[in-house]
Amino acid sequence: MPETVNLTVYVEQKRKEDVIDCLLPLTCISGFSISPCFGYSRDNAKLDLAEQVAGGRQLWKLDILHSDKDTNAIISALQSVNTHNPMRYVVSPVLSHGHI
Repeated sequence: MPETVNLTVYVEQKRKEDVIDCLLPLTCISGFSISPCFGYSRDNAKLDLAEQVAGGRQLWKLDILHSDKDTNAIISALQSVNTHNPMRYVVSPVLSHGHI
């Protein structure tokens, strides 16, 4: 695995502020980005009626560039956020990054 990786986490609307508050104190990351996204799933039992009609739900997509060695610490911190539905995440290798 490359030294730098990207952790993508899909966050429920109501947990956005809790997740931000959880991440800001972490010294192993220099920052993160968060953007709106719309999630679709065949498992719609957890969706409310409006979400079932829409076919999915509004989520926040959180991206954190960080050192691979810090992945477990970041995930552990995020697990402390009390959420009824587990947050899905993906860890992806980063081949290159920088500022333009």
